[in-house]
Amino acid sequence: MLFRQQQNRLRELRRSPRFEVHYPAFLDYCDGTDPQNCMICDISAGGAKLTVADTVAIPGEFLLMFQRRCRIVRRDDRQIGVMFLAG
Repeated sequence: MLFRQQQNRLRELRRSPRFEVHYPAFLDYCDGTDPQNCMICDISAGGAKLTVADTVAIPGEFLLMFQRRCRIVRRDDRQIGVMFLAG
């Protein structure tokens, strides 16, 4: 119970709301090695929580890349709104 209360307080301190997702993604270390698989567990405007195979091997900074199939749901002047599709 105490852990859950602490967890809720931490969530309230975040500047942007987080959204639970399950997006496959890649970590690109920008050093010529192959990108590593990961899973985006939650995401916000300011950050994300990732599940990775090995936390020790990841450098302090990297490029997070993810692709999602999308469908256009709105078109305006120079903007489009999209909906993420499964798969």
